[in-house]
Amino acid sequence: MSESFGYLFLLSRRFEYITDSVLKKDGLTTKQLLTLIVIQRGFEETPSISQVAEMISTSHQNVKQIAHQLEKRGFVEMVRDERDRRRWLLRLTENNQSFWDSREREHQEAMSSLFESLSDREVSQFHRILAKLIGETEQVYEQARAREIRTV
Repeated sequence: MSESFGYLFLLSRRFEYITDSVLKKDGLTTKQLLTLIVIQRGFEETPSISQVAEMISTSHQNVKQIAHQLEKRGFVEMVRDERDRRRWLLRLTENNQSFWDSREREHQEAMSSLFESLSDREVSQFHRILAKLIGETEQVYEQARAREIRTV
């Protein structure tokens, strides 16, 4: 089991490195991409900075910095929440959609190359296993966050 744990870390680092290298020519990073994906797919309504931070397991301040960078590039708009003026919401722009539409084939090919040694069945199994691990680690993750908050 510890070997699998090590493989998972190694795979994560390699995927981040590969993704950073693919996105570099577009002036983006893997963390920015993850933020955009979470904003687009992670919520029913326009999410707040704090909600995105929680979803990607990072701090409010980190997401705020990423959001400012993405806003400068025209990918997101940071808008005040009408119901709670203290909260900032992150809304994707039309420019964001146009950008990804123009690069869809290229990015799809790059992602496909990461899984080309796996059959469709294996990719499906891999997805199910990852989803199960994410779900099962939720409680442990929340406990770790609670301990961290108490020690700060």
